[in-house]
Amino acid sequence: MYVENHIHIKNIDQTMNTQTNTNLPDRNSFIVSKALKTFMVAAVLTAAATQLAHTADSMIVGHIIGTDAVSAINLVLPVVEVLNCFGFLICFGANALCAQAIGSDDKARVAKIFTSTIITVMTLGLFISLAICFFSMDIVNKMSDEPRLNGMANAYIHTYAMGAWLQMMSYGLSLMVATDGHPRIVTRAVVAGAFANIFMDILTIKVFGMGVEGAAIGSLSMFIVNILILAQYIRKPESSYRFKLPGKDYFSIFVQNVKQGAPITLSNSLMAITILLLNHIVLTYIGADGLFIWSVCLQMLLLTYVFVDGLIESLFAIGGILVGERDLKGLQILVRKSLILIGSLVAGVIVLMYIPGLVGLMFGVTDPALSAELNRVLQIFALMLIPFGVTQILLSTYQLMGHDKASVITATAQTTFMVITVWITAEIEGIELWWGFAVGCVAVLSLQLCYSFIQSKLKHNTISSVTMIPKKANGYTFDSSVKYDESDVSKTLTEIDLFMKKAEVDKQSMFEVNLCCEELMTNIARHSVGSVLKRTFDVHIHINDEGIFVTLKDAGKPFDPIKAGKMADTKIGDKDYPYLGLRLVTQIIPDISYKYMYGENTVLICHKNA
Repeated sequence: MYVENHIHIKNIDQTMNTQTNTNLPDRNSFIVSKALKTFMVAAVLTAAATQLAHTADSMIVGHIIGTDAVSAINLVLPVVEVLNCFGFLICFGANALCAQAIGSDDKARVAKIFTSTIITVMTLGLFISLAICFFSMDIVNKMSDEPRLNGMANAYIHTYAMGAWLQMMSYGLSLMVATDGHPRIVTRAVVAGAFANIFMDILTIKVFGMGVEGAAIGSLSMFIVNILILAQYIRKPESSYRFKLPGKDYFSIFVQNVKQGAPITLSNSLMAITILLLNHIVLTYIGADGLFIWSVCLQMLLLTYVFVDGLIESLFAIGGILVGERDLKGLQILVRKSLILIGSLVAGVIVLMYIPGLVGLMFGVTDPALSAELNRVLQIFALMLIPFGVTQILLSTYQLMGHDKASVITATAQTTFMVITVWITAEIEGIELWWGFAVGCVAVLSLQLCYSFIQSKLKHNTISSVTMIPKKANGYTFDSSVKYDESDVSKTLTEIDLFMKKAEVDKQSMFEVNLCCEELMTNIARHSVGSVLKRTFDVHIHINDEGIFVTLKDAGKPFDPIKAGKMADTKIGDKDYPYLGLRLVTQIIPDISYKYMYGENTVLICHKNA
């Protein structure tokens, strides 16, 4: 049978101060933490494989060609960063929008955003590739007047730029597949690509003697392998992505993508300019040997960014879905865990930098004096890494919540301060310029925290004083973590009933939602097994003037209750079939979806206004 949906919710104030406060059990962090851990491990492995592939270029080049080749590749790194920026601008914002659309189960919008992104990458990416190839020598000559490095720098970037569009496509598909709940597929693709990169590096540089051009070809081979593997997932039925021409919506989707991706693009654009300026400062004050030391320091910063980038991707994927689900509590838990993680993970990189001679050995340093100097500088440089990482996580949180001004200001300040403080310390006699890195990062983080604290006071403490995430959502919200126990399920169902009465939901809608929650939650508690029974599953309900939105997440084995309910029609009369009750759920509320994401079952019920 089909019951027509009618919801009449009275007097829902649209300010953030109307959230119902009921005496609910505290929402614990297990479900969000598990999603973060699942995504983060895959994202870090992915970023690590990518970065190690790039670092392998420098290490192989350093051992086979020499340290000047390492400096030459570093010299054109700003151009590579510019290419990354276009990838961020096109793909990062699109992925965040896809995450929110997946969270709200808007399949048509997901398809349009995905298709628009592919079209833009193919057209704009090819144009950028051709432009850089054509003007590569002019670009290098404007960046440096060091003849000892310029020839190799041009050879590298001219070859690399021919596949710039491949880099953008690989990046975009990686983000979207990971966001769709399959970050491990991305990890496998990137690891396979990294091995292809290393193999091609050895083949082209050592066997064929192609020099730095071989290193560029190795990087491009990594992107090709990534795309081939990820494209196989896109074609599968469980993928959320389908090709659907956006038509007249293309331009508006493009504008939204750019707006969403602009802050992270600005950050990376400024990073490219920062590297360019810092290269110039180091060359001016210290010389070619100093540039080599800075090149190694930069590689360690990029290794740190492996963890930062993994967390940022986690924030935008999981956080975007939580925003789509209207789950601010889950978002608060996610950001808090991310800040703790970044401090712990970056500390590991710092320990690596404090081991005497280890980093120098990795980059082919044989001169004892250069090795000792590099080790000393690394210990100073390490002081910037944790404040740098924390600033990046907070910047991403601001962007996710739509605080565009704060995002732009933070992105601009982080890179500007770094250049200014390094230049000032270089000018002051008796102070080494390496101290400027730490001073700049600490100053930016301090200003960032002051800004968010002031904003929270101006908004009367309705937002967090650190992350600026709203403390309450519009409408009415129910959050609870439930034990895998039918008695706890029964208790929670009583609380849900009281919650909906306070929200003044009409009796028919209340009955339908309660019945669906009862069937689904009882099913979770009754059929879950193993270590998950020691944990809890999450129930999130949000009510506003659009309708009632229920999200259930559990960490049990993959199980699609919708498919099981629809199968019940063929199992009527079969006493051994345990899911006949789920048949009623699919008939009462047709707008129900299931997804297995980040190691968790997610069921979304949308009981909308008629």
